[in-house]
Formats: sequence, structure tokens, C-alpha cells
Amino acid sequence: MSETPEGKNKESIKKVGEFKESEEIEKTKGTGESEEVENRSVEQKLSDSHDNILTKKKIVVVFGAMAIALLLTFVDQTSITVSLPYIADDLNAHDTISWAGTSSLISNTVFMVLFGRFSDIFSRKYIMVSAMIILAFFDLACGLSQTPTQFYIFRGFCGIGNGGITSLTMVIVSDIVSLEDRGKYQGILGAFVGLGNAIGPFIASAFIQHSTWRKFYYTMFPLILSATAVIITLVPYTKPNQTVKEKLKSVDYLGFLTSSISIIFLLIPISGGGSTFTWNGGFVISMIIIGGLFSIFFVLVEYKFAKLPLIPLRLFNNEMSLTLLLTQNFFFGICYYSALYYYPYYFELIKGNSAIITSCYFLALVIPQSLFSIFCGQIISRTKHYWYVLWFGYGVWLIALGLTNLWKVNNNCGINIITLILNGMGVGSIFQPTLVAAQAHSFKKDRATVISTRNVLRSFGGAIGLAISSTIIVNSFNKH
Repeated sequence: MSETPEGKNKESIKKVGEFKESEEIEKTKGTGESEEVENRSVEQKLSDSHDNILTKKKIVVVFGAMAIALLLTFVDQTSITVSLPYIADDLNAHDTISWAGTSSLISNTVFMVLFGRFSDIFSRKYIMVSAMIILAFFDLACGLSQTPTQFYIFRGFCGIGNGGITSLTMVIVSDIVSLEDRGKYQGILGAFVGLGNAIGPFIASAFIQHSTWRKFYYTMFPLILSATAVIITLVPYTKPNQTVKEKLKSVDYLGFLTSSISIIFLLIPISGGGSTFTWNGGFVISMIIIGGLFSIFFVLVEYKFAKLPLIPLRLFNNEMSLTLLLTQNFFFGICYYSALYYYPYYFELIKGNSAIITSCYFLALVIPQSLFSIFCGQIISRTKHYWYVLWFGYGVWLIALGLTNLWKVNNNCGINIITLILNGMGVGSIFQPTLVAAQAHSFKKDRATVISTRNVLRSFGGAIGLAISSTIIVNSFNKH
């Protein structure tokens, strides 16, 4: 039987509600692209195989475990946004503190390539549990750090765990629900991302104000281990039909090696250029050249030699829509992570607010993000259409990013709040809907790799965005 995309159904799908487009192809207006590629709705794509679909009762149980894991992951990631100035003071690392975020994103990007394919080869559950154990123990190590270098290395390992959890929650949820219901459930997951973004800074601020930033990491250790125990107990184990030897032979070791060298050698000079290293120095130039060469080697390995490639190149030549959806995640990462890390810097260092007040400002971003993630997920599930949700999200987010240029030292706080609200509305309408859209344009066998590739590109963009932002901010502070 020939394989078909996840979005296409072997049987015709009835039109739902106000859905008026052609049953086979939604027509595009004002573009020169093929009608078979552009602007397809979720309903018009083939429905996904129900081999792994669970009953509603079991879905609630497994989904709850995934949501808890994702919540803790984003609590860990966003807590550092308000902690950075205090960690920098404690470790005497103001000039290099951006590496706390960059090291996490670099390792996140390097290993996220592996998580999607590993979850196909081995068990989703085993890889998920492994990622959570890594995060738990290296969070504890972060709390014990005595030097900036130790802290950056341990945050890098935390990035490995965070990347695995983020990808695997989305993969597992995609396994257990149909494509038609995926928007609803992924939207709720997006709300937990927003909730983690909201409470992470508050929890960290409370520790900073009443104790120390180290206590936050000590507390995360037992919480993550408890969530791991819940996942071990509740999430079903799916056993791939391979022996251990066959599994190990399936791993694309050469692809992982070349991609890792490429990412590390590109991101280190980009992240440190202008601050830690001089842009025209031999170290930066040689690192970028080596990283670029290994990027080419990686593409050749995936195209010619890998039996089970980490990132199948067919993802980028299958449909223009999928290529665009994956590419936009790179640019999304540049803007999203830059704002996430440096908005708190503005409120604390420029406006002179405390960590608690900064966290209160952050609510103006994360509450709309959570609400619109749920709302847009419901719209996609009910209308079987995602395109207008994405247009709305990017339009609102563009306005928000433009309004950020109005932020000054003494501006009225109203413009800050309006900007953050619009930012949250835009991000909430984009973060998870793009995942549903990408899966609607891909094959079932590529489900895990589509998710991991999407997340890799977002993290890679985030690392570059943080590097650019850090350089701009350090240079601005030096001038003033």
C-alpha cells in the first residue's frame, strides 16, 4: 500500500461547519504557487492512522503526565530570565552571563536532532524518562555551581533534557490523538507552555527575594524526579519491532557527528563574537569555516549515506508549504527567545524593577499566550483549518515587535503592557498551530522527525537570536 500524508484520508472527509473550500484542494488567491501545495486545511489532508489512538479516558491520563513534564520544563527555562542578573552578581559573570542561555540552546539544538529519531528506533517512553532524569540531576548541579564555567556547562546539560522533553511530549501526544483532534490537545499543551512561562519567573523571584537562586534548582530536582515517576507509571510502553542490535545499527552516527560539529562550531563564535571573541580574529573565522564545511558534510551524509537519516531531506522537497513552515520556525526562534530572555533584563536593569515586579509584567505576555493557544487549538479542531490562525498570529506578533522599539528608560508602563499582551496573543497563535500545520503536510512515518526538525530549527534560531541580542546589549551598555 502506498503511503500518504497524515492529512489525507483514504475516505472522503465531510465538510464541517462553515468550511467552504474544495474537498480536495483549497484554492489560493493572489499567488503564483500550485494549488496543490498552498493553503491546505487540516480537514483536506489525509487522516492519520489510528494505530496508536487511545480512548478518551486513557488520553486524559497520558496527556496529564505529558502536560506536567512540559510545565516543569518551561518553568526551568524561563526562571533563569529573572535570575540572570543575580547569578551574574554571585558568580561575577556579567560579561559572559548570556552563555547561560546560549549553552542551553546549543546543547538543546545538537541533541534535539537525535531525540526524534531515537524515539522511533527505541521507545518514546524510555527516551522521555532519560531526558527527565538528565534535567533533574543537572538542575541539582546548577545549584551547586561555584564558577561561571561550571554553571554554563550544567545549563548545557539541562538544555539536553529540556529539548528531549519538549519534543517527546509533542510526539507522544501526536501518537495518541488523531490529526483532527490534534489542534485541540496541542493547543492545551501550548497553554501549559504559557503557564510554565508565567510561574517560572515568579518561583525564581520568590527564591531570590527570600533565599537564594540556588534553592530554586535544589527544589526542581525532587519535582522533576516525581514527574518522572508519574510518567513511568502512567505512560504506556510501545515496543519497536527490532532487536537491540538492529536498533543500534539504525542510528545515524555519522549524521549526528557532523551535525553536532556543525552546530557547535557555528554557534560558539556567533554567540561569543563581539564580546568574548573579536569578530575578525582567527578563532572566530576558523570556527565558522569549519562549521560551514561540516554543514555541507551533514547534508551529504543525510542525502547519500544515512539509512535512517536524522533529518530526511525529503521534508524540504516534498511540499513547499512544509518547507516554509519549517523555515519560519528558525526565524520564530530568533525573535521568541531574544524577547523571552531580554525583556526581563529591560525591566530589571533599565527600569530598575525588582524580580517580583518583573514577573508581574511578564504575566501580561504569558496569560494571553496561554489563552490564545487554547483558543486557536479549538478553532483548528472545530474548523479543520489552520491558515487564518497563523496569519492572525504573525500579524499581531509583528505589531508587538514593532511596538518594542518604543520602549525607553522613562516611557509610560502602558506601552510596555500593551506590547506584552500583543506579543502573547501572537506567540500563542503560532507556537503550537505551526506544529499541527507541519504534521498535516507530512507522512505518518515522519511524525517524530518533523517535530524534532521543527524544534531544532527553532532552537538554532534562538541561539543565534540570543547571540545577536547579547552583542547589541553589551555594546549598548559599554557606550552608556
